[in-house]
Formats: sequence, C-alpha cells, structure tokens
Amino acid sequence: MLERMEMMKPVGVILDQCLNLQPGEQLLVLADTDNLRIGQMFALAGQMRGAETIFLTYKPRSRHGEDLPGIIAEAMKAADAIVAPTAFSVNHTSARKAASDAGARLIFFPGCKEEMFLDGCLDIDFIAQSQVIADLSEVLEHGREIHLTSNDGRTDLTINITDRHAVPQNGICHAPGTISPPPCIETAVAPVEYTTQGVVCIDGAVVPGGEVLEPFMLTFENGRIVSVDTSTKDGRMLEDLLASYDDKEIYSHVELGFGLNPKAKIGRGVELEDEGEFGTIHLGIGNGITFGSTIRASGHIDLVVRHPIVTVDGKVVLKDRKLSF
Repeated sequence: MLERMEMMKPVGVILDQCLNLQPGEQLLVLADTDNLRIGQMFALAGQMRGAETIFLTYKPRSRHGEDLPGIIAEAMKAADAIVAPTAFSVNHTSARKAASDAGARLIFFPGCKEEMFLDGCLDIDFIAQSQVIADLSEVLEHGREIHLTSNDGRTDLTINITDRHAVPQNGICHAPGTISPPPCIETAVAPVEYTTQGVVCIDGAVVPGGEVLEPFMLTFENGRIVSVDTSTKDGRMLEDLLASYDDKEIYSHVELGFGLNPKAKIGRGVELEDEGEFGTIHLGIGNGITFGSTIRASGHIDLVVRHPIVTVDGKVVLKDRKLSF
C-alpha cells in the first residue's frame, strides 16, 4: 500500500505538471497487459481530476514502433490527452502521428517499469528544465553541421542538420499535438537523410536492450551503419537485433538526441532513463518520421554515448557532461 501511495505522487505530477489535465477533458490511458497496475493508477488519478477517463489495454507489441490495433488508433485520435505506459514505444507509429495531427497531447513511457515511479527520475521541475531544453534546441535549429568526438579519440562522426528543425521533448505537453516521454526529457534533430559519416563508440546503452557493459564501435557511411564491432558481447547483441528486423532502413541514422534529465541514470533497468541521463547523447536509427526524417522503418533503436564532445558549426555545446552555448 505504501509503495502504491509513493507511485501516485509522480502519476499526479505527470497529469498536472506535464499534461495540464483539466476537468471534462477526454483522457485516454493506454496500457499494455504488462503495465496494468500503472495504467490503473493513471485512470484513477484522471477520474479524481474530473477528466472523462477511458482505460484501454492490449497485448504488448514485439518492438518499438510496431503499429497498434485500429480501434486503439481511432481512440487516440479522439482523445484530448493520452498517457501510454507500455513495454514498447507507441511514438514511432502511424497511430501516434495521426493522434498528434488531431491535437491529442501525449505522454508515453516505452519500456515502462514501476521502478521509474519510485527511483526519483520523475521528481524534477519539468517547467524549469524546459528552459535548458529550449536553449539547446535553439542552437540546433540554426545549426548546419554537428561533429561528435570523444576524449579517447575513438569517436569521430559528422552529422549534417542543414535546414532541420529541433524536436524538444521537455515533458511539458500543454499545447495540442505535443508529445514527450519522461523521464527521457531531451531535444533531438534529424540528420539530412543518408549523410552521416564516421565512427562512434557506443558505451552507454542500447534501447531496447539495456546498459552497454562492453563498448563497441559502429561505422556509418552515407547515413547507414555499415559495420558493427562484434568483438564484444554487446556488439554481437546489436548486430543480431538489427538483423531481426529484416529491414534495410533499420540501419539508417535518423536522430541525434541529447539526454537532459539530471536525475536519470543509465543502468537502472529503465530504458527511458538510459537515453535521458543528462550529458549523454543517443543516435536513433530506423524509423524517423516523428523527428522530421523521411525514412520509414519497422522499428526504432537508440544507441547511447556516455561522455560525448559535441560541436555545432565548430562551437562546443557539450563536453564533460556540461552544456555551453
């Protein structure tokens, strides 16, 4: 009972601070069968706030971005606000895009686990942190080329973002059509298709998958992964994961994201924390339509780098886990 009461506090923060849920609004709680208890808490909290609350559940998908049943897609389009604690992300789906286009506000929790409602990663001032996200987004909005390096010299990656728009996900979904996946608060940008070049050491996490304990190298040519270092266990796991999609576009680079949650930590077993830890970056590959890319794929994978050095048009914006503008 005490644990349930502790979990209700961040549930309330999500509905009040992040979604700004109002009495009379139509709230859709969308939970797969792996997350029924969390879904029930959101449904109860929504009812307590006077929202017209609808709770739908479905069989977990097999991977991020896998399309949802049609009946759920229709319900999403009709909702004012949506909360989706699920095993796999609803973000990279046609149903999510249609719901956003219709004006639904969405908070989604891919890789959802009860631990994220207990470990403090949601105990932040989302509104205050949104200013940091806005400042970095402004830099990306006007940038043309990003250079990703590292202190050990293993990473050297060039990313073209000319005329691309930043996609901030700050946990604040007050305006129609906005989305965010707390505790992974971030800003992201899509590279120009098939232009990313170079090498990068993945030493943080693979999402879905978990913390990387044996770092490995990736090589990008013309925007696609052409080589995975399989000398480590984690490298072999990624190679197998990529092959399992049987989709050439799963190898395509579609996102550069910056983790900006000061209380998120890699390795707690919560995917959203793995890519949200402050000072890290992640390279998204696969489906990129929600970031402004034209590349479509059957799934989306994020690859996290712990201590990157990031320059935008020759100016350092991130080094040693510190931002500078």
